Amino acid sequence: MAVSEADLKENYRRLPDSKLLRIASESATKLRPEALELLKEELRTRGLAETAEKAIEVQFKVVSEADIAEYCALLQALPCPVCRSTAQPLNATLTSKVMSFLVLTTWKKQLAIACPTCLDKLNRDASTSSALLGWWGFPWGVIRTVQALIANGKMLKNNHAPQPNDLLKSFVAGNVGRIETVRNSPADLQALIKATQLN
Repeated sequence: MAVSEADLKENYRRLPDSKLLRIASESATKLRPEALELLKEELRTRGLAETAEKAIEVQFKVVSEADIAEYCALLQALPCPVCRSTAQPLNATLTSKVMSFLVLTTWKKQLAIACPTCLDKLNRDASTSSALLGWWGFPWGVIRTVQALIANGKMLKNNHAPQPNDLLKSFVAGNVGRIETVRNSPADLQALIKATQLN
């Protein structure tokens, strides 16, 4: 059963600003048209419409390669969230870490955005952990450990690409609303890319 407009309006009214902006920047395309209008109305009431309007708009349009490149450049110019250096443009990697305990094997893949030097370290650390702790599960420990070591080795080649790699472009394409919301705040952009290491 669909939520009534009155209930929806009341729910939006009770949400904190941060939650409303998060809905606007991440989920606008998932809302029913009347829910989106109520969200916009609440944002206008709170004086947040200007911040959220572009984020909502960008989610409904086809994002071009030029748009992706612009957002990537915005992120690449930030200081590295790991070492704080601005000497190299940021890029993205995917670390693969395997841990095994007899019959239980876990394989964790983690997106990270940082400078190439730190990305290399993250991949190497994941490989070291996998090499030490991944083998000890049967039968998947050995298989997953080999897969993780190969995956981390492949990622090392992409970390030093002079242009944004496919992982960074994919991250940007999936987060255009959030990036647009905070594009003029380096601290918030930094928090956005730092959060990738925490997921």
